[in-house]
Amino acid sequence: MTSIQRAHYFRTLWPAACAARGWNPRDDARRKQTTAACMAAIRAPISDTTTALAQDEITALFCYLDHLAAPDSLDKSARWITCQDDYKTYNRARQADWHERALYGHRPNKLDRDRFAGETSAAAGPLDTLDPEAVRQRHITMASRHQKKQRIAGAASDVIIASNPA
Repeated sequence: MTSIQRAHYFRTLWPAACAARGWNPRDDARRKQTTAACMAAIRAPISDTTTALAQDEITALFCYLDHLAAPDSLDKSARWITCQDDYKTYNRARQADWHERALYGHRPNKLDRDRFAGETSAAAGPLDTLDPEAVRQRHITMASRHQKKQRIAGAASDVIIASNPA
């Protein structure tokens, strides 16, 4: 877990889940028990510590805590159910969404033409299933386009620096 993820976990997600459930946010045993319950629900290797989790498991844990914090939210419940079905595919779809937003922002773009098995976002309709192969293709496409844009931007800044010697 990165330092940014850890801060989000301890400052936002865990306290919100505790407030909704009436738990004490400082109860380490409850926190470890909740992490283990999440790992059991997604059929991942059982771990009660967040330091041993991979990125796929961290995304699932965040989704679970989000669901615990607002159990009456249909969107959060639907995301948790989709995550439970295949947490690795769910994480790849979320990563693809992040790369797409980094590339194109939130405005409509050419990918809104129902490519990638009709899905344009991991936050598709409630309880939609995610095709692992389509999600993998979309993630690879978005990640490579994002990296290419970053390389071009880096090369352009190098040219500007080189053309303006101090």
